[in-house]
Amino acid sequence: MASSSAQLFIPYSESTQGPWIVRRASMPLGRYASQPMAIAAAEALAPGLSDSLGRPVEIHVQQADGTWEEHTYVVAGLVAGTPVPPVGINRHA
Repeated sequence: MASSSAQLFIPYSESTQGPWIVRRASMPLGRYASQPMAIAAAEALAPGLSDSLGRPVEIHVQQADGTWEEHTYVVAGLVAGTPVPPVGINRHA
């Protein structure tokens, strides 16, 4: 069954110097010196990927114990991964 979102993954790196790799499926999209840098890069990639695919992007970060956690981030004032508010709600700048 196809997922309704695109997935970016940041596997855990044993080394403090990395590399921390941002992947989409098995394809590496970039290598970074730290986990925060890899997360920031994935956050920066997500809106463009979402626009090109026409679906939301989820970012998953692997922890030291091997578990995966979905990374929550904010894009244009909205929290990624939460439902988009219905049309007609007024947003004030």
